[in-house]
Parts: sequence; structure tokens; C-alpha cells
Amino acid sequence: MIGEIFGTLLLNPMVNFLVLLTHLLWGSFGLAIIAFTIIIRIATFPLTLRQLHQTRAMQELQPMVQEIQKKYSDPRRRQQELMSAYKEAGVNPIGCLGPMLIQMPVLIALFYAVRFTLPASPEALEHLSARLYDFSYIQHAVPIEETFLGLDLREPALLMVGLVGITSWLQTKTTVSPSAMNDERVRQQQMMMQWMLPAMFAFFALSFPSGVSLYWVVNSIVGVVFNVVTYGVPQLNMEPLVKVRGTKRPAPPDDERTPRPAGRGRRSGSGGDDTSTSRELRTANGPGRSKRQNRRRRS
Repeated sequence: MIGEIFGTLLLNPMVNFLVLLTHLLWGSFGLAIIAFTIIIRIATFPLTLRQLHQTRAMQELQPMVQEIQKKYSDPRRRQQELMSAYKEAGVNPIGCLGPMLIQMPVLIALFYAVRFTLPASPEALEHLSARLYDFSYIQHAVPIEETFLGLDLREPALLMVGLVGITSWLQTKTTVSPSAMNDERVRQQQMMMQWMLPAMFAFFALSFPSGVSLYWVVNSIVGVVFNVVTYGVPQLNMEPLVKVRGTKRPAPPDDERTPRPAGRGRRSGSGGDDTSTSRELRTANGPGRSKRQNRRRRS
């Protein structure tokens, strides 16, 4: 049941769209994958922009999150304080997962779409024909050339494994907030993520068809471009091209605020010291004299 829904709603449309793009792009399945990736990233750019904001905001809040975790030992109180800090900063902890939740089904569907669109046997070609829509320009586009720049898109390739690791590292590198790296503990966590995620993606690419790895490489390159457009490049003094809503820094707890000295900057009648008001009255009535003393002197 789930397989039928997955095939009808996602896999079959993706197979037909890839075949159509291949037909339009001079019969190149590699160019079709590149165009497909760019189209998907542009269509999901609003979600990606929100994810970039949430990711950068979460990085900026990490020092405060660690302080809260140290300060409160009670899990319930700690969770309340964390949610309060996130709310004040306008951050949703799961807001950065939206595009990832979209990309994972697309990646899984593309894995099967590459295998179905590049059949290795006559039986697999018949299976592909059963998934194609009844349009002549789609039906006549198969069989499809399985090579791109000398690579067999049906098989894994060490070159693509290396490109997956490098481009994933670049994307992770351009996502990290420079100010968040000032905290030593946060910096260690970010450095670990910078190397662990690319290594994990490269490991997965060892078993992926090169067509899927090509999708991931192009996806990471577009992600780097989006990061540069959104964040700029501080090392090159490049300003962001897209304005992202800034993160509001949560106010410190009441017990951590610097107390204001009594009687400084407060007005009379509001429960504060009226020293400044008395000084103004004495100045207006003469040095060291009150209104009553001035009336007696005039009489």
C-alpha cells in the first residue's frame, strides 16, 4: 500500500520528469539530473531560506543553551527555560528540519528513479515502459544513454565519492556562524560536524549510483551558493545579498541583570527617590531655601 502511494505520487512523476528533461537536453541524462536538482532547489528556496535562518540562530544561541543546561538540573525546568529562550529569540528548534524532510524522500525516490530510468536488461526496460506516461515524446525518449562525462551513472564511482565529500564539507563550512565559533565548546561541536557529516555522506556514496551522487554534488554546490547569498563571505568582506530576519537576543534572567542604583533616573511619585526633584525646587527658589522661606522674606 505504502509502496503504491510512493510510486504513484513521487517515483513515477520523477521518472517521467527525468525522461522529459533528458529528451529536452539533447539526450543527456546527466544534464537532466543537474537541471532537476536546480529546479528542486529553486522551488524550495523559501523553505531553505527559513532553514538557514533557523540554523544560524540555533548556532548563535548555543552558548546560552549550554548555560541553561548547567544552571538547571531539573529536566522539566531546564526544558521550560530552553523553550522560553527559543521563543524570545524567534527560533523553532525543529524549523531547520523542513527542507531535510523534503530532500530525504526525493533522494530515496531518485535512487530508484536512476535504476529504473537506466535499465540494464530488456526486462528492466519493460518495467520502465510501464511507469512512463502515455505521451509520445516521453515514450520515444527511451532507451537513455547511461554515461555522462565518461561515468556510468548506474554504478558507483570513486570520483563522485570524493566530490560528495568535498562539496558537503563546503556546504557545512559556509553554514557555520563566525560568532558562534568564539565559544570553545561550540567551536568543537561545529568542527566535529564539519568533518563527520561529509564523511558520512561520502560513505553512503560508495553504494549509490553515480547519478544519485551527481544529484548530491549539485545539491551541495547550490547550497553553497545559497549560503553565500544569504550570509555573505566575511573573509572576503562580501555582504549578504538576501536579508534574513535577525535573531533577537533573549534578555538575561532577572537575577543576572545589573541592579539600578536607587534614586537614579526615577521620577517622583513612582515609588522612587525624589532627590533630583528636590534639587530642582531648591535651585528655582534660591540656594538652600524652600518656598515658605521665600514668602516670609518677601513679607
